[in-house]
Amino acid sequence: MNGLKVQDFHGKQVIDSRDVAQMVERNHYELLKSIRQYAQYLNEGEIPVVDFFIESTYQDGKGETRPNFLITKKGCDMIANKTTGKKGVLFTAAYVTAFEEMRQALTAPRTPVLPEGVTFSSAVGFMRLARRVMLDMGGTPTQIGMMMKETLETCGFPVPTSFKKQLEGQMSLFEPLALQ
Repeated sequence: MNGLKVQDFHGKQVIDSRDVAQMVERNHYELLKSIRQYAQYLNEGEIPVVDFFIESTYQDGKGETRPNFLITKKGCDMIANKTTGKKGVLFTAAYVTAFEEMRQALTAPRTPVLPEGVTFSSAVGFMRLARRVMLDMGGTPTQIGMMMKETLETCGFPVPTSFKKQLEGQMSLFEPLALQ
């Protein structure tokens, strides 16, 4: 019954308005009209619409671009509050479950997953070699640190918080230069 799929959109968890329309058994066009009305009310109340609804598009079966919305949990709450009866209850249960599953997946501890045949020691060997090459090419310590961080994250290894903070501090030193 839960046909809702939560997806990540630039760090926000969202559900496609087409899926919501199908779940609440409404015409997608009619749901879009309602969402646009909600967005107008939010704008009038000086409440950020993107906390609820994000305008988007998709390609239909004929390859034509069509409008849709990416709906956050707050937006789903709003739609659910406007939908009554069995449809409202089933939609609420489906979107709450879908968002909870996404939250659990995002917060679950990750087990390092190396490509087949790659061991921790070979990953460390790769990082040593990459460091040496980067130094030979004139790489900065910050660039080498970024490479190390990205390699660890790609392999699913935890990156120490102190290392991340130090690296972020180093990167912030270069921000004024980028603005010039």
